[in-house]
Amino acid sequence: MPNQTWPSIHAKKMRLTKLDDCGAPVIGTKSTLVTSGIVKISLSAEYEDGEETTKKNGDGKICVQNKDPDQLKYLSPEIEFCGVDPEAYSMITGMPLVLDAATTPNPVGVKFGSYDVDANFALEVWTDIPGAGCGAGAKPYGYWALPFIGSGRLGDIDLEVGAASFTLSAQTKGGTGWGVGPYDDIQMTGGVTPAPGPLLEALTDKDHLVFFQTTCPPPVDTAGAIALA
Repeated sequence: MPNQTWPSIHAKKMRLTKLDDCGAPVIGTKSTLVTSGIVKISLSAEYEDGEETTKKNGDGKICVQNKDPDQLKYLSPEIEFCGVDPEAYSMITGMPLVLDAATTPNPVGVKFGSYDVDANFALEVWTDIPGAGCGAGAKPYGYWALPFIGSGRLGDIDLEVGAASFTLSAQTKGGTGWGVGPYDDIQMTGGVTPAPGPLLEALTDKDHLVFFQTTCPPPVDTAGAIALA
């Protein structure tokens, strides 16, 4: 099969999934959320330089030289939102929600304070692939997943004449328990009748980011956080 190269534009959809301390999806509670209310998502990588060993002999010439491999420590995603999304903010940072007085209370805001930042979540993003025909399959998309993230922090908030901007940042972690994921809308399965399914290959505890082309369409927006079946 030929190597697939593809351009990527537009951050179309973002899905957040609440994780436990082992990086596994939390089932049965309001732990998944899909939104198109994002402006952009930025990623930066932090590496640990490999130890370098150099030794010279009595004549001043190098007799021993070695450099250990560099290692990825973590990726730092930064998410800029279109507006206030209380449940998304709480899922990322672990900060408590502010509820209204309805019979069944609705999240209307978030409190940020001296609380432990110990929330874990996964982040998935779908992007457009411009100029690509549907062909025998369906329209292709770019799929990006960071399966284990923590240390969610509130960034700068600008309240001004124009639209307010809201930014949250975090860091990926090793040791994910994501596996093939809890969703059946990631990659097309093989066989006589291909159908949407989970990841075709489980992520390992060393994986911080995976991205590829897929013909599974992005999920629809949810009305805030919903239960993960």
